[in-house]
This record gives sequence, C-alpha cells and structure tokens, in this order.
Amino acid sequence: MKKRFKSVNSKKPHPEHDQYLIRIRRGERLYKFYYFRPIAGRREHFEYRILAKEKTNGMLEMVSYNFKIIGGVPQKTSITRVPDISKEQLEDIVQNVMRKTNTSPDEFEELDLSRFSTIDEQIEFLKQEDRADTMYLM
Repeated sequence: MKKRFKSVNSKKPHPEHDQYLIRIRRGERLYKFYYFRPIAGRREHFEYRILAKEKTNGMLEMVSYNFKIIGGVPQKTSITRVPDISKEQLEDIVQNVMRKTNTSPDEFEELDLSRFSTIDEQIEFLKQEDRADTMYLM
C-alpha cells in the first residue's frame, strides 16, 4: 500500500494578499506613517502610504503601497516591503518621494508614533484619530 502525503504549502502569502501589512512582534513599536495625497487623486481618495515600525534591534521595517477607494471598497496595490532600513534611509526615501512627485505641504502628512512608549498607547492614539482598522488589530 502506498502512502500519500498531502502537499504542504509553506509559502508565505503574497504581500498584496496579506491582510496584515505590518506585523508587530513583542518589543516592537510603530515608528512613523507618511501619507501622500495628490490633489489630482482626491476624488478617488488616492493616497500613497509609507508605514514604518521600529524593530527590537533599532532598525526599521517599511511597507509602502497605493491606497484607493473603488466603488466604496478600499484597495491596496503596489505593495513594497523593506525588511531592514535605517531611520536615515527612511527619511531619504520620504524626501525623494516628495521631490520626485512634487508633493506640496498640503498634500503630505507625517504621523509620528515614536513619541509613544508602548504599542498599546500607539494603537489607542490611532483609534482616537480614526486611523486604525480595528478588524485587523489582534
């Protein structure tokens, strides 16, 4: 009698299909969120977002993506993940995006979460500011 083995799919989900863009592990905290909202895309609620968390080793992890509402449904596309980046490199990337896209101050928002000492304080702040989709918070 032959034994049959079920194939085990050990692949990680593709970032475009991962409902959790940033996973916070013990000891990690959110760092900064950046929102680029070009005037031309405001009717569709288009934004380019950069989210960063601080890892326990002091390095950051960055996720960037396009956000748009289509037919009342939020869509995230062109997801890019950088697992290790320094704070200086992140600032350079943000400045480069602003320069290359000619982003004016009224089209840009920086949300600094590094001032909070715990992830719980950060999440509470995000909830108060209506910036957290609580269905994804665990």
